[in-house]
Amino acid sequence: MCGILGCLKKTGGKNSNSQLNTALLRHRGPDDQGVWQDSFVELGHTRLSILDLSPLGHQPMMSHSERFCITFNGEIYNYLEIRQELELKEYRFKSSSDTEILLAAFEEWGHQCLAKLRGMFAFAIWDRQAQSLFLARDRFGEKPLFYWHDDQTFYFASELKGLLPLLPEQPELNPAAIDLYFHYQYVPEPITPLKNVYKLPAAHTLTVTPKDWIIAPTCYWSLEDIPPVEGNPSQLIREQLETSINLTLRSDVPIGLALSGGIDSSAIAALAARNYRDTLQAFSIGYEGRPEYDERSQAQSLAQSLDLPFHEIELSTQGLVDFFPELVAAVDEPIADIAVYGHYSVMKLAHSQGIKVMLSGLGGDELFWGYPWVTHAAKINQLIYFLSQQPAWGMQGLRQLQKLVQHPLYQRLGYSSKVPSSVQSYVQPSLSFSRANLSDSSQTVFYELTPEFTEALNYRERLYPSTTQNLPENNPYCPFQTKLDQRLDIPNQICQALYQTWLVSNCLSLGDRVSMACSVETRLPLLDKGLAEVVIGLRKTQPDHHLPPKAWFKTTIADILPDEVMNRPKRGFQPPTQVWMTAIINHYLEALQNGYLVSSSVLDGGMIKVMVNEFRETGKHIFMLYKAVVLEIWYRQIVASVSLKSNLVS
Repeated sequence: MCGILGCLKKTGGKNSNSQLNTALLRHRGPDDQGVWQDSFVELGHTRLSILDLSPLGHQPMMSHSERFCITFNGEIYNYLEIRQELELKEYRFKSSSDTEILLAAFEEWGHQCLAKLRGMFAFAIWDRQAQSLFLARDRFGEKPLFYWHDDQTFYFASELKGLLPLLPEQPELNPAAIDLYFHYQYVPEPITPLKNVYKLPAAHTLTVTPKDWIIAPTCYWSLEDIPPVEGNPSQLIREQLETSINLTLRSDVPIGLALSGGIDSSAIAALAARNYRDTLQAFSIGYEGRPEYDERSQAQSLAQSLDLPFHEIELSTQGLVDFFPELVAAVDEPIADIAVYGHYSVMKLAHSQGIKVMLSGLGGDELFWGYPWVTHAAKINQLIYFLSQQPAWGMQGLRQLQKLVQHPLYQRLGYSSKVPSSVQSYVQPSLSFSRANLSDSSQTVFYELTPEFTEALNYRERLYPSTTQNLPENNPYCPFQTKLDQRLDIPNQICQALYQTWLVSNCLSLGDRVSMACSVETRLPLLDKGLAEVVIGLRKTQPDHHLPPKAWFKTTIADILPDEVMNRPKRGFQPPTQVWMTAIINHYLEALQNGYLVSSSVLDGGMIKVMVNEFRETGKHIFMLYKAVVLEIWYRQIVASVSLKSNLVS
């Protein structure tokens, strides 16, 4: 796990001193750093040593032929298998690092080497002979890669903190991205909050040459292309799950586990503890007063049953408030997920115990229908597609049906305690249809099924009226605007939409940044190529979205976890959301009201004042104000580099 950055110039020439400040990404790789350059390109690297701790793993690394040079962030878990294959082709290796294997794989198979990789990665390879720069990002987007270009220069980096100092001037905020941020609590890739700054999308490559200078990312993997799989789900999933966990246990440094009371991390703990050559250590968090959702006791109980050393930390509201500006800076992007403090704290705790690698159960909910609203989206889109194809219905008929579902009487049938449960069970599943956007026949019904998204729609014209001018049509819906096609398997289209929004831009982004802020590598066994291709392939032959949440996964691991874990409600590291948000808003309100966003008319100062007064009187607008505070502090910490210590009210 490392930090990478680089620069490509359209016009080559003699290089002077390096432009790359690797110190800005030192938290991602405190063990080593390096820069390599020629007349066109400059590559930088900071190293967190995980495999082959010797200097032989130094980067940027040159291939044996000296044709290729790589800067690589991530881990190729199946590097030993790829090495064996390359050795049969008479390749010889100096180190035991996966970087050298990846470089040789690219030299042997070119872009096609990606099909062989099981792991997480973002890397850039300069071909000195062809004078081309090749960049790639892993299938799910576990590792980040930002870039910016004009007609003469192309820059890239693992984080905005490393990229922005390279740019000729401070980029402006992107109005479309700000609108999306308030609807999603993050900015869905590939755009970022800043104009002309992009992310290379997950499962994409990008080749840039000084001669052609075409910046056009290309997709190399998608759920649509996964072939159907026949067989027993429990057996096939279990095989891939055990393989994935065993691969992620390959490390030359100690490994720990982020353990909550849920089934995802518990299953990983149970399987990993059996096969890890050393002692796996478990880490968990809790909250003041041990509220009901504090799962330390459950996590500790499981750890003890598996003979795992258990470490815990209790988080306080005041601790979060005091640390909040630094936390926002660590996340690097504006992500208003209050759970980030828990994720950061467990990584900091692991680092304090000498742990460099942490396993996490993140990704299980996304792969196995863990969110009810996503399941509803799949069912509703299937219904809409079916009815839209019927001559008696069409989109006009669907809009009339929606008006019926939106009627207050129909809504009361779904929620009133006076209505028999048998009637409610029939009515309630259709209530989410009332929030579907049917204005465009090509629009997938997806994120509008979440209350946060629909809440933000009510603020658009009041909170940031200047920002909404000249935005793309239906801007909030654009990230999931995919024409439904039954031939492409609607449930998997919904999964793909989830991966391309919530998973990569919220969960994986904050997970990567907070762990790397602590110089800890996070590995996600449930986001493995082999596991995902089996699950999605099975889903194409025997759909599972009509089953209870995570039905396949629970059946797969039923023999390794006690019933009390299997039947426990999903929580994860669930924080005291309202308490924490309220405390942060109260502490940083003045910074928001007198800050950049209001002074530059990104946010309407009058509306902010109204919202603040109503918040103080009634507690309204908590989430919208929290998102605004996060955005303001992010801008100061990352873009404007303004010190909050001297500007925020204590």
